[in-house]
Amino acid sequence: MKKLFVLGMAALLLVAFSVPAMADVKIGGIVFTDFYYIDRNKENANSADPLTQTVIEMPSITRLYGRWTNEDNVGMYIEFGIGGASGATGVSVRHAYGWWDVNPMFQIMAGHSTTPFSVLNPSQLLGTQDGSLNIIGVGYGDFYSGRFPQVRGTFKFGKVARLEIALVDPNGGTQGPWASAQNNSKIPRFDIGVPIYAGPVHIYPSFLYQHRTMDLVQPAGTDNNLDTYIGSLGVKMGFGPFGVSAEGNYGKNWGNTRGLFGSAAFNNMAVALAGAGLGPNNQVEDATTYSFWFDVSFKFGPITPHVMYGQMKSKRNNTAGLEEDSRSQMFGFSVPIDLAKGFRIRPELMWYDNGDYNNGVSSSNNGKYALYGVQFQITF
Repeated sequence: MKKLFVLGMAALLLVAFSVPAMADVKIGGIVFTDFYYIDRNKENANSADPLTQTVIEMPSITRLYGRWTNEDNVGMYIEFGIGGASGATGVSVRHAYGWWDVNPMFQIMAGHSTTPFSVLNPSQLLGTQDGSLNIIGVGYGDFYSGRFPQVRGTFKFGKVARLEIALVDPNGGTQGPWASAQNNSKIPRFDIGVPIYAGPVHIYPSFLYQHRTMDLVQPAGTDNNLDTYIGSLGVKMGFGPFGVSAEGNYGKNWGNTRGLFGSAAFNNMAVALAGAGLGPNNQVEDATTYSFWFDVSFKFGPITPHVMYGQMKSKRNNTAGLEEDSRSQMFGFSVPIDLAKGFRIRPELMWYDNGDYNNGVSSSNNGKYALYGVQFQITF
């Protein structure tokens, strides 16, 4: 990965110093540092004692990017992520894509990036590497479309609306007995978004669908056809210093496609149950999942407090034919404060509840935990 990073940096610098005068180049980056205290109760920590610790780390959302465009309306964007848990550092490709604005109404894009599905996120950033993947509320209300190879067409209808259709790589991201099977899918995943801009109100309906055929599934006789679909509706509005954003998602078999909707670590069973399971006769038992969140903010000069709430619930039938379900929730405050140009701090107080796991016969508590801390952000 270090070689990849060096080569990527060399490529960015080469572009920056060798492009024609008509081209436009921008290089920048953001360094994040998390400083927080985490408090898990014993049910969440799977221990006889609670788990409490102070952590200072550079999360993997730290990044460096380069953007290039030319006079023929062709552009390219590359972004590397840097950082990791417990002080370890690694490098990953977050974005690497290019585009051509064919005319004012149509753009074609190809490469590795986010998709048009479920595009809004709450303003929660502290705790990416805490083991529960606490970033933008995933696992507690948000579905993040992820960053994957794709080919996308965007049709623009003036400044009012767009139609975005992406053909996304269909491999990877399968839970359950299909996790080690061979993917034999013949069509890509379809992600469709129709953002609508009505003055201060922006509406983001979107839809995701994927059909997968799996080979070499164990145990023998297991159904090898999996379908995933998710519908999403987001709203974002601003009236002077007051802002509101919210999004809801509903669908089947989230865990059988690629995307970021949380981690099953530390007993988040709402995530663990989001993929299809097997019934008594090895038939597919679809998982049904919903999630939603809202984020209310008010800007006071350089300070913008956010109040957030989110929830996620999954259910499916198990091999005994019993319905199992679990629900997770989050609530808290995030307060970005701009202290100087390029220097921001973000105090954040968040409470997470992994709820109960129920299977129709018994119930168990998955525990709660909290994060209290501040994130430092330096932008250039």
